[in-house]
Amino acid sequence: MNDMYEIGIVGAKNSGKTTLLESLIPALAARGIKIATIKHTGHAHRFDSEGKDTLRHRRAGSVATIAISEAETALFAGADENLIVRLRETLSEFCDIFLVEGDKGNRRPKILLTRNLQNNKGKIPDNIIASYGDSQFREDTPHFVTAQIDALADFIIKESGKSRSERSAYAK
Repeated sequence: MNDMYEIGIVGAKNSGKTTLLESLIPALAARGIKIATIKHTGHAHRFDSEGKDTLRHRRAGSVATIAISEAETALFAGADENLIVRLRETLSEFCDIFLVEGDKGNRRPKILLTRNLQNNKGKIPDNIIASYGDSQFREDTPHFVTAQIDALADFIIKESGKSRSERSAYAK
C-alpha cells in the first residue's frame, strides 16, 4: 500500500451498506489486508449514555474519555475534526484500509450501492469509482453484484495501491 487508503461505502437508507461491509471485511482480511471501519451517521447520535462514569467525566470537562475493559476499548469524545484526523493517523499505523460507511460528503473515492437508489436523499455523491447491487450506476463505472465480493475486494486492493494523483482522476 502506498499510504492509508479510505474508501466510502454509500447508498440510500437500507441499501445494504452494513451487510456489504460484513462480507467485504473478511474477504479483504483473507488477503492479508488490515481493515478499520468508520461508521458515519448524519444524525446527532450520542454514543455515551446517561448515568455512566464516562459521560460524567466528559460533562466535568474531559476532552476525551477512554473506557477500557477486558473485552474492548471505547473512546468517547466530541465531534472534533482535529481529533478525528489524529485518530485516523494513529490507526493508519495498524491498518491498511479504512472502509467508511455513510459519509457521502467527503472527497474520498466511493462505492455506491444501487439498491433503493430511488430513495436516496440529496444528490448522488461525487467520486463514485464503482457500484454494487442489482443494477449498474453508470456504464463507465465498474459494477459488482452480490456474488462478486472477491472481485470487489480485489478491485479495492488495486485501487488502494494507486498513488493519490491516480486516485484523484476518478473525481467527477
